[in-house]
Amino acid sequence: MAEALNDHVYVAVSKDVGESKSTLLWALRTLRLKKLFLLHVHQPTPMNPTSSGLEQSEINTIHESEETSSYESLWKYRDICVDEGVLAHDVDILWIQADNVGEGIVELIYENNITKLIMGAAADSHYTEGMVNITSTKAKYVSDAPHCCKIWLVCNGNLIQTREGRFDRVGSSASLSSLHGLDSALILYEGSGSTEHGTESARASETMSNEEQRRRLESEEREQLEREREEALSSYNSLTQILYNEEVRRRRVAEEELNRAKVEIENMKAIQKELEEQLHIEYQRDEDVNANEELLRSLNPAEGEPSSHSSSSPFQWSVSDETPPYFICPITKDIMRSPHVAADGYTYEEEEIKRWLSRGGDKSPMTNLMLENHNLTPNHILRTAINDWMQQNNRTHNSL
Repeated sequence: MAEALNDHVYVAVSKDVGESKSTLLWALRTLRLKKLFLLHVHQPTPMNPTSSGLEQSEINTIHESEETSSYESLWKYRDICVDEGVLAHDVDILWIQADNVGEGIVELIYENNITKLIMGAAADSHYTEGMVNITSTKAKYVSDAPHCCKIWLVCNGNLIQTREGRFDRVGSSASLSSLHGLDSALILYEGSGSTEHGTESARASETMSNEEQRRRLESEEREQLEREREEALSSYNSLTQILYNEEVRRRRVAEEELNRAKVEIENMKAIQKELEEQLHIEYQRDEDVNANEELLRSLNPAEGEPSSHSSSSPFQWSVSDETPPYFICPITKDIMRSPHVAADGYTYEEEEIKRWLSRGGDKSPMTNLMLENHNLTPNHILRTAINDWMQQNNRTHNSL
């Protein structure tokens, strides 16, 4: 069962998320935390213009980039906490810049009166079953400093050591001298009743009260900044969503208008094509009518001109072996026996045009345009003309 802690708990994390992730997860899954601080010591790359050959502005840029990278890592740790069910406003960051990580952690312990600290005892790769020794120099350094802080030392998600916190009035740390002075002052005041000792005690109490108030204000300020950041982020996300939805709506309207325009254009093209086909058919029909009229004029003898022989035929032909081209079927190239007019206005041999249509020929054999229908009309005038021409030329034409 997880241990419940009402005090603030600090977890020391490095810039490399993979290095400290197991330590953080152990704290989140082992202890029920009320408030969690991610404690980090930032180590800037030591460089100066003389040794590096860089301008100070360039060095500053490098250090700023390093700080940005460290902050990004801390936000990743924060995301891990949220993923484990910790509320975002219950996770805070405590940051210090120092050349030595162990010294930086100790300084933060003193400055913030840290009483609960969790840190790595060694690199996860150095973990062995039953491990009890600390190999991390940082952990060794910190474990010897302020006794008022309880420290959990973890490796690869396993607790290695626990150092209980206690107050040590004989401690050698100068940063605890104010607490030690306060403790001594209270003892002297109770023993002697001295007004001077009472004044020192009151002064020490006031100092501690001011320090506690300062920390509380700093904590409230951090929480306020965090709330403002979250509100700004929420407003930004809301505005982004609104703009995105508006852009999607505009694109949808534009696409609908474009689709309507495309449909209208296609309809206009279809209408235009249909009109062109109809005009072409009408033109072919007119041409066929004109050809038939011309045929009649050419076949009928001139009025009052005597006939060269007695014949019942209304047509007179000059003796010639050349077949008139309008007697020829466009498909078979033979003289037609049963000429029929199709929907394209051209005349074909009946059997041939029917065979053409039965095989799926929906387009005119002559124009390659779609036929309006499959209706066929007998061309009696042309049939009579062909029969007459055949008789006058003494030719046999079966089935005519």
